[in-house]
Amino acid sequence: MPFTGEPLKALLTDVVTPKYVYSLMNSLKCGSSTDKDFLVLTIGGGVKRVLLVTGFSINDYRIGNALIYMLLNKCVNHVYSIPTFSASQLSRWSIRIVPMVNPWPFNSWDIIRGKDPFYSIDDEGIPVRYDALTLKSKYSIKLHNLIHEINPELIVMLVSSDKWSISTPEPIRVNDYGSIDSDPADFVNHFSYESYPTIILSIPRDAEIREIASEIIQLIKEHSIKRQETKPLEVVVKVNGDIDNISNVLRVHGFLIGVDGNKLIIRASDKSQALLNALIDNNLIEHYFDVEISEIHLQ
Repeated sequence: MPFTGEPLKALLTDVVTPKYVYSLMNSLKCGSSTDKDFLVLTIGGGVKRVLLVTGFSINDYRIGNALIYMLLNKCVNHVYSIPTFSASQLSRWSIRIVPMVNPWPFNSWDIIRGKDPFYSIDDEGIPVRYDALTLKSKYSIKLHNLIHEINPELIVMLVSSDKWSISTPEPIRVNDYGSIDSDPADFVNHFSYESYPTIILSIPRDAEIREIASEIIQLIKEHSIKRQETKPLEVVVKVNGDIDNISNVLRVHGFLIGVDGNKLIIRASDKSQALLNALIDNNLIEHYFDVEISEIHLQ
């Protein structure tokens, strides 16, 4: 549903654009974002860091709107009353919110209404489906840079679904939530492979904003972590494409890169070892990058 109503009421029912939210939040000095295209809203001053991420597809818009409203309730009087973060939580936690992690579909009413193609091409010439991020797309790189900068103790991925569920992607378990097999190319799961504890909260499409807010508040609390052990692998690849560009993208994922002529020697840091192993196991290095694997061995 396109944004047609009053500014604050629209967040209860409508899809809104990143630039609209940027203007609204900055005018109210509420969780202000420095990037009008890739919104990152901030609240709280605690030493613990949590990142809340949604907006993988247009179907997640009500979740993103609920997060925005939770911030507005801390900044503005006389807005729609829903639960929000307590003063106690905000004294312990610094909360970053990414309400539209893949902003592309939110920027065009023609896409939202189905008038534009399901696929498009991003600035790097990479095909992008409206509900997908890739290992080398513009917005996935922005998300990586943000996560590496803030180094969150917990990431909560919020996705629209048929029913409520809470899970944690392997190889890191959080609390006693059920674990799921992870796909390193799926950005709901991806950062668990980079050693960031991740919770996935699936939210029914018909959930009320009050329900969404209450569940989010409950998830931000003390948590225990259990990590799987991984063997440190090293991979050597022959590069057929742009060696500098491929090197830079791999570094974004936390890999240590050595160059030997037209070959790259890819090693993992302590945080990215599980990711490198998963990319090798699933043949994703050759799938996403113009390279051929020539050697794999233990470090």
